Amino acid sequence: MISNPKLKKIFQTYVFGVVSIINKRIRHDKRKIILYSNMGFRDNVKSLYDYLIEQKYNEQYEIICCCNDFKRWSFVNIPNVKFVSCVKGFFYYFFAGYVFYSFGKIPIVPGINQKTIQLWHGSPYKAADAGMLKGHSWKHQYYSFSVATSRTFAKIWSRYFSMPLDHVLIGGQPRNDILYKSWPEYDFGDYKKLVLWAPTFRYSSKMGYQDVEDAKIVPILHSEDFIKINDYLKEKGVKIVVKLHPVQDLDKYDMMEMSNFILLSHAEFVKRGMDLYKFMTQCDALITDYSSIFYDYLLLDRPIAFTEDDLEDYSDVRGFAVDDPQGYKPGYRIRNLKNLYEFIDCLLTNTDFYKEERKRVNELVNEYRDGNFCQHILDLVGIIK
Repeated sequence: MISNPKLKKIFQTYVFGVVSIINKRIRHDKRKIILYSNMGFRDNVKSLYDYLIEQKYNEQYEIICCCNDFKRWSFVNIPNVKFVSCVKGFFYYFFAGYVFYSFGKIPIVPGINQKTIQLWHGSPYKAADAGMLKGHSWKHQYYSFSVATSRTFAKIWSRYFSMPLDHVLIGGQPRNDILYKSWPEYDFGDYKKLVLWAPTFRYSSKMGYQDVEDAKIVPILHSEDFIKINDYLKEKGVKIVVKLHPVQDLDKYDMMEMSNFILLSHAEFVKRGMDLYKFMTQCDALITDYSSIFYDYLLLDRPIAFTEDDLEDYSDVRGFAVDDPQGYKPGYRIRNLKNLYEFIDCLLTNTDFYKEERKRVNELVNEYRDGNFCQHILDLVGIIK
């Protein structure tokens, strides 16, 4: 794909502008569905794919999965299903009646009888980055619809994706269907409590962002703290699995192997065959910061803690999508090691001060809470068996 910003803009404005005119004159096949992702076949498009296959939609629809890691899926041998590269996806775009995005997009305006749906990969908590805003404009509307989890976020998605408010569908996120099912547990040995720590990225050369001045790999902690906290957790019988963000730069860090404070890069997570949302169902609590993963975790109604050691810095540099970011955080606030230890102690004694607050925010940000998110979306866009 095109990475140079200036060249990308030229292509989107002129080359794809002409292609968009051509696409509007083509009749698209309502029995062809594209699932597109340029950052790995995962997240919402993967969950929607799993549902389509489970419910045998492939018996009536052709499902074309366009992804940068398509070779990883070469083993798939299912009727009416094919995995192709993102580049090849441009060709299939001209024929597909439905196109779903989770990461990236094909910058061609949809045809008259074509529906393109931006599922995205989270709900708005932190503000949109510059790249996201530059990639959308009212002049070039690449999506027929976007999907939000709540009317609370509809105006934000309308602004970020440059689309009319009534084109923001309320249907939830396909990946959250996973939270309502039982799964085999991943093997992390014995523990009294298991905690997922999922920080958003602070620095990514790949994305060209540094959202805070002091970009620690794990908020509140310096690398010299890792052994200390591992010893503390071992004594308490608690394990924390830190799942690092896919685009977080790790060049400056040595990934230590520890028994109770377990650091996993995204690559290592995938190598272990782990699914983040299946793992969430196994965890007793979540620690995060400005990642919207906590909106999803609210559906499980389990304790959440938020690190805030760089809150002011992050607010000044990146900022937030919602007007009252502190009012959306129903959980413990962690600004130092002492706060972290206090949170662990509360987990061990099953002390939960935020249950009612979680309920309030959950109802605000998740209008559907039934575990049928994939079906809601298919119904909304008119894909029927």
